[in-house]
Amino acid sequence: MNKIKKSLQMTINAEKNFSYLIPLLFLFPFFKENISTFFFILITLNTVVFSLQKKTFNFNINSLFLILPFCIILIHSLLWYSSPEDLKPIKNGLYFILFPLVFLNIPRTLFSKEKLNFYFEILKYVVLIICFGYFLAFFYFYDYEHLFQYRYNIPKFRDFVYYEIPFFKIHPTYFTTIIILTTTNSLLKIINEKKWREVFFILVSIITSVALLAKFNMIFLFLLIVFIILFKTKVKKIYKSILVLFLALSSFLMVKYVPGVKSRFVEIAASYNKPPQGMSFDSTNIRIAIINCSKQIAENNFFTGVGFNNTKDELLNCFKSNYDSSFYKNKRYMTHNYFMYILISSGIFGLLFFLFYIYTIIKLTLKINSFLLNVVILNVLCVCLIEDFFYRQFGLFYFSLIFYCFLNNKRELIFKK
Repeated sequence: MNKIKKSLQMTINAEKNFSYLIPLLFLFPFFKENISTFFFILITLNTVVFSLQKKTFNFNINSLFLILPFCIILIHSLLWYSSPEDLKPIKNGLYFILFPLVFLNIPRTLFSKEKLNFYFEILKYVVLIICFGYFLAFFYFYDYEHLFQYRYNIPKFRDFVYYEIPFFKIHPTYFTTIIILTTTNSLLKIINEKKWREVFFILVSIITSVALLAKFNMIFLFLLIVFIILFKTKVKKIYKSILVLFLALSSFLMVKYVPGVKSRFVEIAASYNKPPQGMSFDSTNIRIAIINCSKQIAENNFFTGVGFNNTKDELLNCFKSNYDSSFYKNKRYMTHNYFMYILISSGIFGLLFFLFYIYTIIKLTLKINSFLLNVVILNVLCVCLIEDFFYRQFGLFYFSLIFYCFLNNKRELIFKK
């Protein structure tokens, strides 16, 4: 064993390798999930080598709380085991355990304030390239007037990004979640460092968000900008009021008169109490149908859940029994609410353990005391109410990457004596 350690020390400079590997993780929006997974495998192997070289491994009782969601999925999948298919959901929760095991063993110096700023700069330029890529690709395949075409109140541009684009295929809600992080970072740089070139990044991000029409994140971004103007800037109150009124008026006019934006918000009022019928359905009444079926399944399986591998089938059966519509025939829907997903799949006890995990994340976030991280965590938890955010690898990877970068900056919160 000693010979192996000496050989590793002579041939591999693991600590130096982290400087190249960590930035690769922040390129994740460029790639499909398997590429991001490959980069994570590389950093995992390097962490193993580093731990052998330094003869250290950081993990204690406080760290156990950070792997609770993985334990919920693992234990419940084993309890429901009847075939190898029942173990498939475990892979959706692997990052819940891999990120704390790996990142808490990377040298803390790689997560200094300067390093974090460098990583977020990488992510910001990645977002900028993707934004331009979306528009360039759209105008390559379609004419300008297609920007104003809509089907089921969904703009052609959003459909193109979601279904047709040959690269950078990211769900609009997930992409705009990253935009919220990079926009917040740019706003803080303008306020604290007077870096006015950040206005360009903000404008491109806002235009892309509006074009993608992810309703919740559009509203979140508007409220965030208002909050930053009111409570983070040091300009006179009269100027703050003028800026907020200008934003409010611009948003009102956009919702009122821009066809695509208007239809997406009018749809909410028009469809929330109209169940899907035949070919008449949209994102609002489909979500209402999902909520109703989720509640029904949860009530019938309150203590035991239905098993993580059976959730989609249970929802599909509920749709068939309650809705004379074709909305579910070409697409298998999940709960569109990660909290409900945990409740339906593992029962009330699984949900309680998951809520304790969320409590732990919030408590650590407040102790870290970073406005940027506060925004990310609040946004992610809110998105979890309307999307299965942690179910998709993209969402869980993004959340874990940002959270553990900040947590490593104040690692004493976990490894306090």
